[in-house]
Amino acid sequence: MTVGFPFDFSADFLTLDDLEPLTLRIAGQADQAIPGAMDHPPDFKDPDTAGGQVLEGDRYWVWPIAATPAQPPLGSLLIDGDGASWTILSLTRKKTPQGVWTARTRNLAVAYGLDNLAAVWKAAYSKSPAGEALAAYVALLTDIPARFQPLDTTEQILEDAEWPKTTYHVILGTDIFAPNIPVEPASADYRLVDSAGRHFRIVKYTRAERIDALPLAECVLIIEGSEGRAVDRIGSSGS
Repeated sequence: MTVGFPFDFSADFLTLDDLEPLTLRIAGQADQAIPGAMDHPPDFKDPDTAGGQVLEGDRYWVWPIAATPAQPPLGSLLIDGDGASWTILSLTRKKTPQGVWTARTRNLAVAYGLDNLAAVWKAAYSKSPAGEALAAYVALLTDIPARFQPLDTTEQILEDAEWPKTTYHVILGTDIFAPNIPVEPASADYRLVDSAGRHFRIVKYTRAERIDALPLAECVLIIEGSEGRAVDRIGSSGS
């Protein structure tokens, strides 16, 4: 059964076809079961300027107020039958004979095409025999769903030779800021590492507290020194 929006739901909402059970998840509370909800096909658009390879899709869900009488706060999750999490971005109460909630939601993990795994490495310092500070990076956070998307490439001079400087937008499936990292992550003490072992210097970190978008790290691929060896290995393996 296909239904357009807006739709005047009658009191026998749960007799409609193609309803899907959901789970409402509110932080700090027990999950609440929603016996049946109706969805509307997602609307796709490109949320990022980094090449147009990322699409985000919003979906509308409608369910009886009687199933969840208290209004869910924005940022709560609706879990569908496939286990996908939909973040509630807006919510309205529609006065029908039964009364329904209409929620605009976004599946952030699917929307942003998180097709990689990232790790956060932190510098651990020691001293050389000459007293020089030496940084060795160790894993702090691992297995973070992520997307590494090239944004821009320019030329830079390193050791009297030209090297490409490639900037990436790295969209992360979880916030790496406090409490995980209690300081600004865009510092020399932290690196992002992708599943191929490439190291990225974090230049800027934004969107940590937004419910409609995943955290975004603007990074530069490291090609120099010991941290750049992963790039050499990738190049050698492909030749």
